[in-house]
Amino acid sequence: MQTDRRVVALLFLIALAVCALVTKPRVVSWNDGSRIATVDALTADGTFRIDGSPFAVGLGDKIRFHGATYSDKPPLLALCAAAVALAVAPAGVSLRHTPGTAIYLVTLFTVGVWFAVGCCCAYAFARYLGLARNVAVAVAALTGVGTLALPYATVLTNHVPCGACALAGCFSAVRARDGARWAAPLAGLFFALAYAFDAAGILLALAGAIVLWGAPLRTWLAALAAGLPVVGLEFAYNLRVSGSVMPTAFTAAVWHDPSLPFYSASQQAFPVFSPADYLRFVVSLLVGTKGLFSFTPLMLVAGYGLVVMVRTPGLPRRLATAIAATTIVFFAAIVVLQNDTGARNFGERRYVDLFFLLCVAVGPALASVRGPLARLAVQIASALSVAIAALGTVAPFGGAPGESGYAFGLAEFAALYRRAPLAAALDVVMLVVLLVFVLRIVDRAFRAPRTSTVAPRRA
Repeated sequence: MQTDRRVVALLFLIALAVCALVTKPRVVSWNDGSRIATVDALTADGTFRIDGSPFAVGLGDKIRFHGATYSDKPPLLALCAAAVALAVAPAGVSLRHTPGTAIYLVTLFTVGVWFAVGCCCAYAFARYLGLARNVAVAVAALTGVGTLALPYATVLTNHVPCGACALAGCFSAVRARDGARWAAPLAGLFFALAYAFDAAGILLALAGAIVLWGAPLRTWLAALAAGLPVVGLEFAYNLRVSGSVMPTAFTAAVWHDPSLPFYSASQQAFPVFSPADYLRFVVSLLVGTKGLFSFTPLMLVAGYGLVVMVRTPGLPRRLATAIAATTIVFFAAIVVLQNDTGARNFGERRYVDLFFLLCVAVGPALASVRGPLARLAVQIASALSVAIAALGTVAPFGGAPGESGYAFGLAEFAALYRRAPLAAALDVVMLVVLLVFVLRIVDRAFRAPRTSTVAPRRA
């Protein structure tokens, strides 16, 4: 276990270093700009009101309530970033005077740290399931650089922290079910933090509920006692800035201001579409311009892993049920409530909330794949996913409404090449090195023994 601790520490440093290479030193969209405006308001003026922030000029992701302007985003990530901003202020770094350095540091030491934590949890989870160390390392690597978690770890967005917290919450729930007394409060806390980072994270708590189903009442009470105060604080904030405990996206009153960019588009919080439109949404979200599989082929490997887990009695079957049920509910919510075919995102960014949980199934898949053709298929899916995620780091936001992320990502890379050919060439070299590194890790996972010195836990 001492070796595992060293591996976890090394994985954390490597993951943070990867983020350090790709984190953006600038605002790239309304999404991260809205949070940066809040960080600026908190550190410069001591308020959540962004009326006086220069980062709020031309911003779209904002709401109006009682004559004040606020970000429409949950506050937790901005609060974490503000803490980092205050920590680096004595060095002369601030959003008002050195915006590039400040944006880079607050992003790296908030989103980047959660990215690294998520990779470490992926490793620890795989080891707890009884998988060999080489397999667990491959799971951690693919979770980080083989999904869209990587491009959305480069900017101040909430999906990576939400997904990492959901994974930590599920891992803690498993430990709680196995009798670890400290684990139940951690499970409740992490799932509450997932919700506080992203309101959609409330759906991810379903995974924890399924894992804990049948656990003693005291376990549930311990989880609720740790998580409810965080949820209560989020409700209080929503009430303060919008007059409702609901997420601001669903509070129509705060969008009814003609000065807001989304004024006309926000009159109906829950629009209803035709069956043909919903079918089109589903296709787009699975294999189209926002596709789960078209932007992250690794999810085909995860799907196979879920099948392997379902066939294995005990904890693997329960986990597979929890992950599959949560994924289905989350996907349905995107289709019905949050689908935005015109969003200027690289792929569907909301999937990042799910990827950390889904990659739990990658380990059993790697441990079960046999035969050269099957291994080649997994390697191809892994390589494609790493390459696509790397392309996403060039421009996680941008393009025309509805334009494929591939199109604007390649266009942005071409523009980078024209502007700075040496930097673009270095990016290609780094991608080749990363691909070789990941494929070698996957190959070592194939050759790892099926059993491990860590015994699989019970259900």
